[in-house]
Amino acid sequence: MSGAAALAGCVGGSGSDSGTFVNAYTGNPADLHFNTSAIQNYRWPAGRAVFAPFMKYSFTENEFLLGALDDLEIDGEEVTLTFRDDLAWDDGDEWTTEDLDVQLQLAEKSGSSLWGYLDDYEIVDDKTARLLLSGPTNPQIVRFELTNFLVDTKAETHEQWLDADESEFLRWEWEDPVASGMFSFVSKDRQAFEFEPNPEFYNADNVDIDTFLIDSYGGNTAQHQALMSGTEADAALSLFAPPEIVDQFPDHVVEIQIPAKWGYGIVFNHDDPHFGQREVRQAVAHVIDRESIVENAGPRSKFVTPTPCGIAPRDQEYWLDDWYDDFETYGAGASQTDQAAQLLEDAGYTREGETWEDSDGNTIGGEYYSPAGWTDWTTMSQTVVSQLNEFGFDFSVSTKPTNDWFSQYSNSNFAMGSLYWLPGGSRSSFPYFPLYYQLWEEEIGGGHNYREKADSEQTIPDRDGGEMTLTPLEVTEEIARQSSDEEARPYIQQAAWHNHIELPFLGLVSKYEQSWVTDDEWTVAAEDSPNRQVKWPQFWWVHEGELQPRT
Repeated sequence: MSGAAALAGCVGGSGSDSGTFVNAYTGNPADLHFNTSAIQNYRWPAGRAVFAPFMKYSFTENEFLLGALDDLEIDGEEVTLTFRDDLAWDDGDEWTTEDLDVQLQLAEKSGSSLWGYLDDYEIVDDKTARLLLSGPTNPQIVRFELTNFLVDTKAETHEQWLDADESEFLRWEWEDPVASGMFSFVSKDRQAFEFEPNPEFYNADNVDIDTFLIDSYGGNTAQHQALMSGTEADAALSLFAPPEIVDQFPDHVVEIQIPAKWGYGIVFNHDDPHFGQREVRQAVAHVIDRESIVENAGPRSKFVTPTPCGIAPRDQEYWLDDWYDDFETYGAGASQTDQAAQLLEDAGYTREGETWEDSDGNTIGGEYYSPAGWTDWTTMSQTVVSQLNEFGFDFSVSTKPTNDWFSQYSNSNFAMGSLYWLPGGSRSSFPYFPLYYQLWEEEIGGGHNYREKADSEQTIPDRDGGEMTLTPLEVTEEIARQSSDEEARPYIQQAAWHNHIELPFLGLVSKYEQSWVTDDEWTVAAEDSPNRQVKWPQFWWVHEGELQPRT
């Protein structure tokens, strides 16, 4: 048994006086690594432990908080990044902009959304760099983008990939990271990641945890039980828990609800003979009763999207403005089977007995993939498939371990399945990010096969019954180039209109994140602290010194 597994098995959260903090999580650490660009087998909790963030966003205060950055100035088309003087790597080397230089080059190679509006950059000195924007850009875009950046690239370890093919870099599994953040990597096995304090971290005085574990509990139910026990786990990073489960948690288990800007949706394979057709995708949208999904899976933390259009639910009215009422809702609280049947008939399908068939006698359906261990997602997937099959589709739910679930989509080995329709986090508040995500979906390598279509001219119905012609990717990229919300809104409206007609994804549900920390032996951020609603408490509170052992 490795050191991580031994610790996970014999020390726990509440009741432990060893200085060990145990995070309950789902996923096999042995299969995961620290190359943040190779998203398929990189998992964010381990990365958040070892890599310092550029900056963060507080939903409590609706403001940005600096991490590795000491200052950020946005002046027209120039963005000046000034990093902390005490930013260093855990091997004792100083961080310099030589590291940033390699990071930005690799971000361009791997198609980072940053380069959608970045023209070039300049290294000013060892701690300062200047991003040169390709045109007028909404400053919020830049700030939100930078919340997604970590100090995760050390020149001497990463420069080997500068001349390699993108595919080679994205397959690289970085197993022994050099840390810039709160913790240094110790080991990993099938049971847990183990970390220890990084003495070179700029806020090292805030870190009073001897051993930090991210422990695999194999699914939501096991994590619930770990929190219920009062002795096994100190925290659960992101864990859905329905009211009947929450009622069983000890009083010292604290829930932190954070706007997720993330949620359950459907991804289509646009090369599939059925779901490559707009009419079939729209029929699916009409059949699904979104409110019943929420009711079945957890109205305590979930809510429907008013119209599937690529924009987070609570942001739609603001951004769509006078276009809002013209959008097709596809029936948020009803299964609109008549509209769905008409669409399929128009596309040449007929209902034979209990199922719809194309002209060759092929039914519409297949395996509908859902992540194993995500109990709320399993419930939502079962609800979706039940509604579709009752209408005449032929699906079966197939749950897969998270890595295999991603692989099905990355390899385009699917027809239609569950996948989050918003990239999540604070940046999803600005429509550019979710709209771009649905067209490109770099997390599955564009495996839904919409990338080429997004870069091609398309003609779709317009609001007045006529037609509009646009290149979706170009319109979406224009959003990021506008210097204000008002200038961005016309492009957002066009991109969202295209999204709700074409449905590259189908957005169904969004939610509040439920994150959990115990406060019997650990301090927690006050409810009015600007750090309270920052993703994620188990990391940012340590960063700020608000999660420490009680004395």
